[in-house]
Amino acid sequence: MAQRLQTLEVGNHVIAVYHNKEEKFNEALAFLRDGLQRNELIMLLTTDLTKDEICAKMRTEWKVDVTKLESKGDIIIRTTEEWYFPDGIPNIHRTMALWSVLVENSINNGKRGLRVFGDMAAFFNNGFSKELFDYELYLEQRFNFPAIGICAYDSRDIANMTLEQIRQLQQHHNPVWMQD
Repeated sequence: MAQRLQTLEVGNHVIAVYHNKEEKFNEALAFLRDGLQRNELIMLLTTDLTKDEICAKMRTEWKVDVTKLESKGDIIIRTTEEWYFPDGIPNIHRTMALWSVLVENSINNGKRGLRVFGDMAAFFNNGFSKELFDYELYLEQRFNFPAIGICAYDSRDIANMTLEQIRQLQQHHNPVWMQD
């Protein structure tokens, strides 16, 4: 997994499928640590680990003051629900406006761009799979703003999709990391 992270470049909109939480968060932390070292604003969106668990891992593995980095705006940690459906329902246009403001603010604050690891499991867990597909299909294969994003899917959620749904997701992401 570490090797594929080295192939990423600005604009990549990645789909990655994970078989377990450990695999998912090992890659998430490696991906985000690289972004922090490259002076990118890093963001982790998940419900599989609490913010305290994430911060503890970052403190231990990265040897950084997470609280200080958060207060400086270098790290953002939110639940998937807080970011994508704070009002209880996903809204594509609100989310796109949030991304736009976040990228603009990060550049204005001297960052090189945005690096996001977004865990998509909460969409499925909350009955929003249709809204997730609509959102993913709204996005392009490649971002036209300075960002790298990994859309993280659990293998069990992918297993419940139709072949057409999987094909559509693949068409709107590049690279596609769906193989072991």
